[in-house]
Amino acid sequence: MTFVMLHSSLTNLRRRLAVHVSPPLAEITLEPPQGDSDELSFYRLVAWGYVMLNETAKVPLGFLKSLPPWSVASALLPHVGALRTATSHNLALDSTRDIKTLRSAADWFAKTCGAGTPVSPSQWKACFDALLIELSELLTLAIRTCDQLSDPIDGEQLVAQLQFRLDREWPAYKFDPYVERAVEKFGYGLDPVALRSTRLTQWRKVVAAAQQDEIERVLTQRIEADVLEYMCNALPAPTEEIAELLQYTDKAALAAALLTLRAARPDEAKDVLARLRQLSGAIGHANIPSAAACNGS
Repeated sequence: MTFVMLHSSLTNLRRRLAVHVSPPLAEITLEPPQGDSDELSFYRLVAWGYVMLNETAKVPLGFLKSLPPWSVASALLPHVGALRTATSHNLALDSTRDIKTLRSAADWFAKTCGAGTPVSPSQWKACFDALLIELSELLTLAIRTCDQLSDPIDGEQLVAQLQFRLDREWPAYKFDPYVERAVEKFGYGLDPVALRSTRLTQWRKVVAAAQQDEIERVLTQRIEADVLEYMCNALPAPTEEIAELLQYTDKAALAAALLTLRAARPDEAKDVLARLRQLSGAIGHANIPSAAACNGS
């Protein structure tokens, strides 16, 4: 078994799926392993396997694994995630979660090559070969399971279900415009990509669960809620900026204005702020605007 053969199996799976659904599998653009008995080659194989299992082929594999002859309910090769995290992340030794990850990786190494920390070329090769075989056997089962998609009785329904899942598995960047609109609406200077990285899994679940004609609406609602939660429902601008804009010299007036802003709905904050600005010039700095007056009542 070689990496070239493993890659060929992935190509075969992509072809089998392309007959039924679109897009079948995204390309894996990571640098492939150049050898089979060194640390770097093993790390590259781990990274390649992780991307296949958790990114490019996640949806098809997750769907196929529940069908015969595969029919498994557990996660696919969960130790690949532990190996990837342990070999490519700076883990904290005082973190219970990180220690669990390190233990999982060390146990797999020890079971596979006899050493919790591989060092020699023979140990690295043993680990490389074992993971290569695991990934290859997984793809072989996936390819065989694709026969179910052509079943004369259930095939059409299975294809429709898989296509539905693929359509709802949005690429990460597709969420960014929603975040950009939310942060602009609320006046927060947040990086959409940074915020997206903390919420991506949950947002994909919302897309998957939403009715087709309601995706735009419910996703907007969820992302707006997450932006507000992330900022702990902060005011649309720092207090100093608000005070400068309103030009209130009286502290009580400024406090009342801030309380009015706090009571307003997030999507109304900018309009309320503009109204407060108008009132500051109309009624004088010594007067305290009431919440009713600021809301146009």
